[in-house]
Amino acid sequence: MKVCRACRSDRMLMFLALGSHPPANAFLSAEQLGQPEPSWPLNTHVCLDCGLIQVPNVIPPGFFRNYLYVPSASETMHEHFADLARVVADRVVAKAEGLVADIGCNDGLFLGACKALGLRTLGIDPATNLIAITRRKGIEVINEYFNALTAEQARLAHGPARVIVTTNTFNHIDDLHDFMAGVVILLDDTGVFVVEVPHALDLVEKNEFDTVYHEHVSEFCVKSFVDLYRFFGMEVFDIQPLPIHGGSMRIFGRRTSASTTAATPIVEDWLASERRAALFSPETYEAFRIRVERNRGALIDILRDLKRQGKRLAGYGAPAKGNTLLNFYGIGPDLLEFLVDRSTLKQGLYSPGSHIPIVATERLIEDQPDYVLILAWNFAEEIIREQDQYRHRGGKFIVPIPEPAIVT
Repeated sequence: MKVCRACRSDRMLMFLALGSHPPANAFLSAEQLGQPEPSWPLNTHVCLDCGLIQVPNVIPPGFFRNYLYVPSASETMHEHFADLARVVADRVVAKAEGLVADIGCNDGLFLGACKALGLRTLGIDPATNLIAITRRKGIEVINEYFNALTAEQARLAHGPARVIVTTNTFNHIDDLHDFMAGVVILLDDTGVFVVEVPHALDLVEKNEFDTVYHEHVSEFCVKSFVDLYRFFGMEVFDIQPLPIHGGSMRIFGRRTSASTTAATPIVEDWLASERRAALFSPETYEAFRIRVERNRGALIDILRDLKRQGKRLAGYGAPAKGNTLLNFYGIGPDLLEFLVDRSTLKQGLYSPGSHIPIVATERLIEDQPDYVLILAWNFAEEIIREQDQYRHRGGKFIVPIPEPAIVT
């Protein structure tokens, strides 16, 4: 990359070459296994001015028309979005008629929670296969990618949004400036823009390299938001830390012209923590690369040693991040017999690149493999708790991040 997506700086550093990967959610049918599988380089860069971690290669835009990730497959996400809906209702939407717009609304889990609180809702999402699920919940959805043009259409049809929310979607966006131009158009003059994304500091400190893939084209620092928002007359005025997805942040933004109170001190606290962690120093990312390489060797050694002992291995979850890990580490069906996943949209398919079959979670009890590699490590506690029967029958889990470890 030559120029940063957020702050437009040219101080870019490529620090981790992950090789060529197919799109992380491009799961394959059995008939597709023998066909050519498109892939693109996954070269991870960082902007040394604002700290945005980013990859230059993006998948074709039509990919998101049929999307297979749904948050409803996780009980943790049900609780998380119910909490977010309460925050929006209590802090942002002063009156029930205020519009809550969710960009990247997916299967409507968050907007459903808002609707239950009596809030007026609007979803915007390009995934044609998912909006049918959302509309069955009585939620109106614009089936389109969000940009300045979509924002104009949405405002004309539904009026300005009191709050715009986008959860784990902002990091999918290639053209952040076009997206922000749309936010400025759709947002009410005194409205609030709420973004949830993983924090780049967690990625670096916890070795979460696998959260980078061709859909997650950016991983944000607070400084990335501060610098990006300046282009659009906006500011960050509050931040909430979140445990979700391995460490995330909830960023509250508003128009600078709407500032009637000062930003909370926590904003400067976050910026200071990023400076202390040296997120704008090349040495930080060289050390990160070395740790990732070391962890790759350690996990492969664990899996191969267990196979030599005659142990049977499987994987839990078929998340996009898991496919980054599988393909970068070179883990295939020779090491993991199958992956289990709660999403019926993925069952019966094969993981992109590694071609491991994906089956229902009941297979763990039916087959009782000796060890299960938790690829959805951000939900490890929930998974281990739910698989109580598997554990009591002697099954063990392997967690790959931040360092490979066997959990008995």
